[in-house]
Amino acid sequence: MTKASVRIVLVLVIAGALWGAFAFYKQLPRQPSGIATTQVRRDDLLLRTYARGELRATRSATLVAPNLSGPVQVTRLAPVGSFAHRNDLIVEFDGAELKSRLEDQALNTEQLEEQIRKAEADLAIRNNQEQVDLLSARYSVRRAELEVKRNEFLPAADARKNQASLEEAKRRLAQLESDIKERDERAKAELAVLREKKNESVLESNREKARLAQVRLFAPISGLVAIQQNRPNLHFPGMQIPDIRVGDQVNPGSPVAEILDLSELEVVAQVGELDRANLKEGQSALIQLDAIPGQKIKGRVKSLTGAAKAKASSDDSAKKYDVIFSLDMKQLFTTLGVKPEQTQRIQAAADANERASTTAPKLLEDPRLPRAPQDEQQFEVLLRPGLLADIEIIGDKLPNAVHIPAQALFEKDGRLVAYVRKGDIFEARPVTALQRGDSIMVIAKGLQPGEVIALSDPTRKKDRQDKRTVKPGESK
Repeated sequence: MTKASVRIVLVLVIAGALWGAFAFYKQLPRQPSGIATTQVRRDDLLLRTYARGELRATRSATLVAPNLSGPVQVTRLAPVGSFAHRNDLIVEFDGAELKSRLEDQALNTEQLEEQIRKAEADLAIRNNQEQVDLLSARYSVRRAELEVKRNEFLPAADARKNQASLEEAKRRLAQLESDIKERDERAKAELAVLREKKNESVLESNREKARLAQVRLFAPISGLVAIQQNRPNLHFPGMQIPDIRVGDQVNPGSPVAEILDLSELEVVAQVGELDRANLKEGQSALIQLDAIPGQKIKGRVKSLTGAAKAKASSDDSAKKYDVIFSLDMKQLFTTLGVKPEQTQRIQAAADANERASTTAPKLLEDPRLPRAPQDEQQFEVLLRPGLLADIEIIGDKLPNAVHIPAQALFEKDGRLVAYVRKGDIFEARPVTALQRGDSIMVIAKGLQPGEVIALSDPTRKKDRQDKRTVKPGESK
């Protein structure tokens, strides 16, 4: 081989190496113009978690529509936001059909009783007549027996005649006794059927009376009256559902109203699995009700559920955990300007509710609905359960913590990575997360303060560009 050939080979080898290095360099993730970045920071952190919850009463009682053989119509209803005392009338349904059926059933019972009395009288008369017929038949048998005793003194023909008469008398007596027994059993069976029909009629009357007693629903405890929504059989998400009003038809078993003890309220919310790991009972929280904008009420984590659940009707398949928050009722009442006498009334109602299980209800013959809320009672309407609230949960304080935005952490090959900028390229570096806040992630190891990281996956955009270059019918 000549020197010129050696030089050409060396040039080709060097060119191939340079081309390979250039191709490898081109494959490395680099910082395109559309990739946002941020720096890894080290600060003293106070972790906070945010959630959206719903207000509810700790102690409440739900009134449901009774089963009156079909939908029922509301004829009387307590005003929304009114304060009901125990045993106050809350809702009354139309019982005209029930009363009509009860009257028909009472008339049917009276008719059956009349039929029973007539059947018993007929049976008594028949029994008397049958006893007379039976005595007459027995007398005929006795007389025939006496005639037979004279046979030894009579001719043979007369003796045979007397014997035949005795046998005929006995046959008639036996037949009469059999007929009397059969008629007696048949009459008693018919009487038993009538009595059973009467018992069924009385039982049905009692059922109708029990249903009629359910036409009126009374407050089992003292508290705020909250009227439920009249949900139709067919409804779809986003559909405006009005509250139940007088004249509406409601299905059996549907909630109609709820009696709420305002002495203690709570907020129930759902959080994700990562946020659940940062929560514990007793943590402080700030709760802002939608009905009271600009005012934050102190609260605490009251309880946490240990089992996760996913909403079947939601597109979000992530499991959620229920978290219940207690409210500082004193601060809430002060914020709403509740008067001392109103607070005393609420507390008195709460004390009465605690004793409610030990005392028997006293129902009035002509009950009245509670009065509509007055102007000074509008705070009770503002505290109507079902209202939404924003919750800020104050977590642990972490001094000198290394943290990054939560969106800068990615999952790759089953592990968490962050893309750290090295010149004009990005390097995928495994990291270990320590704790998560609302929008930040505390890092245990893998990153150093001051390093620049990507806020989006730089390789994902490259993959999409590669896919767009593949023509139909070609393989990548």
